[in-house]
Amino acid sequence: MTQEEIAAVLADHARWLRGEGGNRASLVGASLARASLVGAILDGANLDGASLDGANLVGAHLVGASLVGARLVGARLDGASLARASLDGANLARASLVGARLDGASLDGARLVGANLDGASLDGANLDGANLARASLVGAILDGAKIKGATVKRLLRRAMRSDGYEFFLWHCQEGFFIAAGCRWFTMAEARQHWTATRAGTPLGNETMDILGYFAAAITRTEKEI
Repeated sequence: MTQEEIAAVLADHARWLRGEGGNRASLVGASLARASLVGAILDGANLDGASLDGANLVGAHLVGASLVGARLVGARLDGASLARASLDGANLARASLVGARLDGASLDGARLVGANLDGASLDGANLDGANLARASLVGAILDGAKIKGATVKRLLRRAMRSDGYEFFLWHCQEGFFIAAGCRWFTMAEARQHWTATRAGTPLGNETMDILGYFAAAITRTEKEI
C-alpha cells in the first residue's frame, strides 16, 4: 500500500472510532512492509496476516486490534499501545517494543526471538507458547502474565547453554517453573528429564550446572518470601 492509501484508511477508521460513519480499518493480509505508521490510531483494527516487516509503528495505538498471524519482523513498536490486542502466532522476531503496553494482550504462539521488550508492560498478557529466545526483558512488567496456565510473578533467571539452547526460570503464583524450548518443568521434572536424556554428556553436564544455578536462585527467593 502507498502512504496515500494508508492515510485514507486511517482517516476512515478515525471517523468509525468517533461514531461518525466511516469504516473499521480492515488490512487483512495487507502489504505494509517498512510503512510509516508513527502514532497511527488503529484501535480495534483488523490486521490479521498483514506484512509489517520493518514498519515504523512508534507510539501507534493498536488497543484491541487483531494482528493474528501478522509479520512484524524488525518492526519498531516502541511506546506503542497494544493492550488487549490479539497477536496469536504473530512473528515479532527482532522487533523493538521498548516501553510498549501489552497489558492483557494475547501472544499465544507468537515468535519474539531477539525482540526488545525492555520496559514493556505485559501485565495479564497471555504468553502461552510464545518463543522468547534471546529476547530482552530488562525492566519488563510481567506480573499476572500467563505462561502454560501459570500466573507469572517475575522472570527470576535465564541462562543459555553453549549450543544456544536457552533456559528460563519463572517465579509464578503456582511455584517455580523452568521453560526450555517447548518444555515446561518443575525443578524435579527438569532434573529427571535431562538425567534421562543427557546424562554423562557435555551438554548434559552443562544443563545440570544451569539447573544448579536456578536451584540456588529458588532457595534465595524462598528465604526472601
